[in-house]
Amino acid sequence: MPATTTKVPPKVKPAPHPKPVIELIPLDKLIPTKDNRRQPITKESVQSLAQSIAQSGVLQPIIVRPHPSRKGFFEIRAGERRWQAAKMAKVAKIPAIIRSATDEQALAITLAENLDREDLHPLERAATIQLAFDRGHDLEVLAQQLGTPVKRLARWASLTRLTKAWQSQILQPESEVSQLSVAHLELIARLPSETQDAMAEDNFDRVFGHGFPTVKELGRIIDRDLHSLSAMPWRPDDAVLDPKAGACLSCPKRSGSQPLLFDDVSDDPAKKRAASKNDRCLDAACFDRKLAAHLKGCEAVLRREHPDLKLVQLTVGGLREATHAAFADRLTRVGLGTIVKVGSRNAVPVMPVDGPTAGKLVFLDSGHASGTTNGKPKRPLGANGKPQPLTMAERQAKLQQRRDAYLVRAVETRLRDLKPADFTRIAQAFARRKDEVAKGFHGQALMLAFGVSIRHDSIRDEGEAWKSYDQYAKQADSALHAKTLEATMSVWLRRLSGTDGSIAALQAADARRMCQILEIDAAAIAAEAVKAIPTPKSWGRRG
Repeated sequence: MPATTTKVPPKVKPAPHPKPVIELIPLDKLIPTKDNRRQPITKESVQSLAQSIAQSGVLQPIIVRPHPSRKGFFEIRAGERRWQAAKMAKVAKIPAIIRSATDEQALAITLAENLDREDLHPLERAATIQLAFDRGHDLEVLAQQLGTPVKRLARWASLTRLTKAWQSQILQPESEVSQLSVAHLELIARLPSETQDAMAEDNFDRVFGHGFPTVKELGRIIDRDLHSLSAMPWRPDDAVLDPKAGACLSCPKRSGSQPLLFDDVSDDPAKKRAASKNDRCLDAACFDRKLAAHLKGCEAVLRREHPDLKLVQLTVGGLREATHAAFADRLTRVGLGTIVKVGSRNAVPVMPVDGPTAGKLVFLDSGHASGTTNGKPKRPLGANGKPQPLTMAERQAKLQQRRDAYLVRAVETRLRDLKPADFTRIAQAFARRKDEVAKGFHGQALMLAFGVSIRHDSIRDEGEAWKSYDQYAKQADSALHAKTLEATMSVWLRRLSGTDGSIAALQAADARRMCQILEIDAAAIAAEAVKAIPTPKSWGRRG
């Protein structure tokens, strides 16, 4: 895989071409160049050409040079397919233009020949251009020779950076990815491999989840996960926030390090300064890790002044993976909370981990002003004027809340660990089971109730959605149940994400129903919760 940055190689001054010579050369004296990056030539692809050669001969000479290491042989620089067809037609000799070319000149000949082909696949073109770069060809000289703008050459070559997940689908004619234009693919190729693979997850759902995107729509989809360096909550020159990744400002995985691939980046110093605010991070996973580390640092600072600081989630959607891993077990979801001024009655110090105030100290009024003081429920006063202690029933309710939250987190972890093979196993087991849970399982009802994580709603999918429907309709119930469970999983995970006292019991009930269907032992997890969060000994037998 080429480097993430687009490097301009050192200049190689092209030498003048000697006058070419045309001769008839025996086929067994010709050796194809290894520089040709086109797809393998198949027997079927040359049969019609072989029939034409058998009738009319070779109408267009191939281009060769004396072989650099085998005396008396010639290296084919352009016309390998004609040579293969001539062999199939049992022709003894083939007309060839002989050029005494250097390695650089020879590669330029092959490059020009390949780029002139109408049937050249974008990945073949990219590999051919990238080979020229790797051999030290100057980008500007090459662009001049081919009559192609420098940026266009660089963007064509960038397709060599597409990951295996993308390249394999591009070469599958029946896939949606293969229908994407070169302009679509160039947007993907600009991204680091980790970000590309993230976009390929769940059958490319981020790309096609809302229909077949235009180039502009795909650009907007990508930009949703790209973050401007100027808007990051940490300093872009901070090299210790994530020592392994280093400072964002010097990271190659940003738009500013690839001026040939991004229109809003320029090599001109004045324009570069003006466009610096548009410099964007291209590695979403690295951004997530740095954000989690930044939030941990903010929490440590704020908690020194506010020991009772609470961590809260303000938005309705799911958290980023690294943030979820760092804070989920200590997080309270307070989407209906009201931010108030410091010193206000019922103000509780909190640090949001999401939204525009993430990592900052804010004061929240939970909305229960008549029954709270600093966010804590008011206790009735006793004869001594002090708040009465919690009743045993209230203590037991709080203990159960904690155990419910433990159950929810444990089930959420198990759901995240499930693989496609697990859903198949569960569905097959359902087909054999005769208990009430198995009898009550209904895939269609499940999807109607919860929705799914995949969609097919593009009129331009050339009937792929209906093809999928026809395939699903022929499958056994157990196979359909497996796909239903897998498609519903991301919805279930969102239901279990983020727990506070007000919804812990509801989420625990949710988790127990999920455990029944997924064959997870909820009773064993509940026993773990009791062991991890035991009843205080001071409660005696009443706990």
